[in-house]
Amino acid sequence: MNPNNWFTVWSFILFATLLSLSFGWLVNKEQLSIRATMGFGDRQKKFIQVWARVAVLIGIIVPLVLLITFWDVPILRQFFGYYLFVVAVQLGCEVSFSRILCQSVVVVIGTLYTGFRIWQLWSGLQLMADAQPWLGLLWLVLLFWVANLIMLFTLAIPSILPEYELETKDKQYE
Repeated sequence: MNPNNWFTVWSFILFATLLSLSFGWLVNKEQLSIRATMGFGDRQKKFIQVWARVAVLIGIIVPLVLLITFWDVPILRQFFGYYLFVVAVQLGCEVSFSRILCQSVVVVIGTLYTGFRIWQLWSGLQLMADAQPWLGLLWLVLLFWVANLIMLFTLAIPSILPEYELETKDKQYE
């Protein structure tokens, strides 16, 4: 299965949207023992702010530059177009669902979309095998999203778990 075609992209977006909406609704109805907000401390908030800026630079600007660079190569234009479309849908879902449902839904959306994005990029590496000077930039983007997935599992996901809140409060009183 190819993650860089309309059927796969739309199928994923539908799946991720339904899962995110279900998650947010269940959290709002208190049917999941998940926090509605993320329990970040000050240092974690600062880290997330810097991380978001790096994500814009590496995850959006670099692929946009590559799209412009390879505009005349239809298969690469298509690949970067799908990639950037999925990023735009993710950002739209994060902004709207976090306002309508709960803030913690951003963690679920980010995790789902990061996994899909890694799959997209891995597939895209095969397409750019001949573009050696530019291949390093695509590897940089892929490695950033792998690091993002690690960050989500080590920082963001624990921040929405009820046990995390207790650990944070316990550490404050020590």
